[in-house]
Amino acid sequence: MREDSKRGNARSVRFVQERSAETRKRILDAAREVFAEKGYEKTTAADIISRAGIGHGTFWLYFRNKEDLLRHMLREMVGELESFDWYRENHLEEIAVENLQDVERIIRGVMEVFRRYSHIHPLVIRASVESEEFRRDLDELNLPFARILEAKLREHLGRGLCRDLDPEVVSRIILAMMEFATVQWVNGSLDCDLEKLVHNLSVIIFHTLRQGSSG
Repeated sequence: MREDSKRGNARSVRFVQERSAETRKRILDAAREVFAEKGYEKTTAADIISRAGIGHGTFWLYFRNKEDLLRHMLREMVGELESFDWYRENHLEEIAVENLQDVERIIRGVMEVFRRYSHIHPLVIRASVESEEFRRDLDELNLPFARILEAKLREHLGRGLCRDLDPEVVSRIILAMMEFATVQWVNGSLDCDLEKLVHNLSVIIFHTLRQGSSG
């Protein structure tokens, strides 16, 4: 009897967990739809609740507000980026950027993630303008990539390349350029396919890293 009770409890816990995951997904899917239709600024928690077909109390069980919800989406995006070896700080020394193909491999990985999260990336950038807290969250997303760029700029500077460039400033400029290009690409203002975007961004970054090289 005791074993039957344990199995029953385990099934109950599993059911509750699955139901909870389904509800969270329902809220997130509704938020993506409403954000896409109305934009982040004009969307209210009530809009998301109505679209998800849930009660207000259910929403508050999962998220404090729409900013908290968008932050959750951002964490999902960060989770995908963290799957790349080069994204982790302890792999900095292993990252090769000696030719254009090396740079394209990294940029393609980043842009593929941005494409999968194209529904939220522009929203995250806009929200970061309105919220200092969200700006810090976005910086956290960008920090590993900024460190890669800065470390490689310093490395190349030590080899007599990319002279007259400040590694910290230039790494931030490149990140800002990528963010802006992504938003323009997602909203259709930058009319090109992914490979063309990856190639052109990579050429700019590669030649910045190789400035001063005769090769």
